[in-house]
Amino acid sequence: MIATYQLKPHELTDDFLKTLKETFYDREITITVEETFNETEYLLQPEANRKHLLAGVEAVKLGRLSNTMTLEEAEALAK
Repeated sequence: MIATYQLKPHELTDDFLKTLKETFYDREITITVEETFNETEYLLQPEANRKHLLAGVEAVKLGRLSNTMTLEEAEALAK
């Protein structure tokens, strides 16, 4: 049996542990802790990325998507 729980550290209560114990009783289990990574939030953090990505979204909405960029435009994004 595989069960995935996604929660915040403050939600690790005695009741949660009790539920785990009741669910898996005497079976051996593996507990892996993994930080949830929000790729969208990460990519939108730098202002240059935010402007570029949001401009791309707007271009898609307007049907004006371009896959090319001049060297000057790329350099401007890097600043």
